[in-house]
Amino acid sequence: MDELAVARAELAHLEDNERKLVEQLRGVRVAAAVQRKRINELIRTRGPFIQRLPVELLSSILHLALFEADPSEKAILARVSRHWRDVILDDPNFWTTIDIIGGQSLGGVREQLRRSREAPLDIVIEDESSRAHRTIRKGLDLLVPYANRWRSLSIYTRQVLVPLLPIISRRIGTIKFPSLKRVRLQYVGVDTVPIFFSSTNVPVLEHFEIWNTHQNPPSTPGASFSQYIPALTLVTLSLSGHMPPCSLQPDSIHFPVLETLEISLINPVDFFKAIVTPKLKYLDYVIDSTNSLVTVFGGLGEKFSSVRRVSLSTRPSRPDTLGAVAFCRAFPHVHHAEFYSAGPPSGFFDPCEGTDGSQSPADYWKSLESVVFPQIYPPMWLEPPIREIAFVQWLVTRQDQQPLRVRIEGANIPDEKRNFRT
Repeated sequence: MDELAVARAELAHLEDNERKLVEQLRGVRVAAAVQRKRINELIRTRGPFIQRLPVELLSSILHLALFEADPSEKAILARVSRHWRDVILDDPNFWTTIDIIGGQSLGGVREQLRRSREAPLDIVIEDESSRAHRTIRKGLDLLVPYANRWRSLSIYTRQVLVPLLPIISRRIGTIKFPSLKRVRLQYVGVDTVPIFFSSTNVPVLEHFEIWNTHQNPPSTPGASFSQYIPALTLVTLSLSGHMPPCSLQPDSIHFPVLETLEISLINPVDFFKAIVTPKLKYLDYVIDSTNSLVTVFGGLGEKFSSVRRVSLSTRPSRPDTLGAVAFCRAFPHVHHAEFYSAGPPSGFFDPCEGTDGSQSPADYWKSLESVVFPQIYPPMWLEPPIREIAFVQWLVTRQDQQPLRVRIEGANIPDEKRNFRT
């Protein structure tokens, strides 16, 4: 076969392959079009991605969206789709926060008790007016049979003429709450102090917050602190306003597992003398305007040596060096300190008497790692010039010691104060 014949045969073979490939490509294109159409139909029929989330994940997202939200938000989310409605209605954890507020219908409370099944309950009681007390009494009648499921209790009472707490005390004063772990109590103008949170009634209570604005708490001779606060189980304690009217002897109140203490009390002198807190790690203290730091903490020695972090609000008063020394000695092993003060708390950083002449109260904190000023007002820091500020001078004197982290926050300056001397 000559060369021309060979070339023609090769061309014929290639053209035949071309036809086959074109036919194959046509088939692929047809199949791709069919598949594309099928995918589009599936997308249209499957709905949005959020509707295809696993129920557990969707439930978690909705819980986050409803955290501390108004109860009406739950009804709004339930109307988004049937799927969301079913998730909200079927998950008992969406129905565990029960609000008893005067003037409301209790039909919703009954529905929540049914839908929450056996889940722990978070109870919120609030009196908007004295006329609400009847509703609250009836609400308590509904809730008391489920006392074994109460996980937290919050009581907010604002009525002075007809106080709510005695009404609640009469209804639940003898009830045991075996699962109650958190209590928040805010009350004003009452003639009696609630005593239904003894260790017998709340054997596992861990977090207790009490805010009492009564100006003249009634005297209760011989009353024990444990009648008001179950010290043995508390991990967190927050006290604001006035102390319960009980006897406070030095080292008489033991908090064996307390780790966090938040104090904003009127006249806390006897309280700090009375408490024993071997595991306390954190103190948040608002300085009492009627008692200086040296009055409160002077003479306590190194009583709170387990504390590693302190947060001190120095407004409206600023502590002097004597008060700062008393505070630093009482909490000698602080690692982290926060000062809520518009201006520099110079009392902690000025050289003080009774030392080598250069040591400041803060130098008693040998293990100090960080200092934070969360709410400063820059003009108060920059007049006089910053190098003359006691804190800055203190930093200079300790520059050869272990590194110290300093964080300054909250530098909000009104427009009329933006031009200040540096």
